[in-house]
Amino acid sequence: MKMMTGFLHVCVMMTFTHSLSVPEETTVPALPEETTVPDGDNWGTPPPPPSTEDDSFGGWHPSCPDGWSMHSQQCLLFVPKNMIWDDAQNNCQSRGGQLASVYNDLQADEIHEELKRAGHDHGAFWVGGHNSPGNPSWSWSDYMGISAFADFCNGDTAKDEHHCLQITFSEEKSGCLESMDCETELPSICGNIIM
Repeated sequence: MKMMTGFLHVCVMMTFTHSLSVPEETTVPALPEETTVPDGDNWGTPPPPPSTEDDSFGGWHPSCPDGWSMHSQQCLLFVPKNMIWDDAQNNCQSRGGQLASVYNDLQADEIHEELKRAGHDHGAFWVGGHNSPGNPSWSWSDYMGISAFADFCNGDTAKDEHHCLQITFSEEKSGCLESMDCETELPSICGNIIM
């Protein structure tokens, strides 16, 4: 019996000791929304916390027109209607853009993402590259004056007999540029460079 009493005494003491060592939950009073801090003899409002958003545009946040998609360097709009190059360019201008420029592989990848989003994984699409019989140098219709181009499908700049550029996506060709007869009817990609 002494053993049982001793055992119960130890259990009661352990429970009592444990309940004393675990603090009860306490409610911490909320801080006021605006706190002032002393600054020498002056009391002022503390500066706002640093922004967690990327502010690489100096406070201006780029956006795209309705229906267009934001990408890293440009807003894009897929136009599924087949048109000749001039009509496709005029259509893009009426929507506030130009046929898309493809200066580099990143822009080609963004165009491909836009096409996939619209349900078109492969095919040929008008972009803004063009030249003329009197001036065989390629340029973009965006008036940026940049003469950089993503990869051409055949490794060269393009055939001289055609004066408009299209971008091709297929299993063999991934976002390469090719010259095409400007009177060919193709879907198009409108672009608007974010500045």
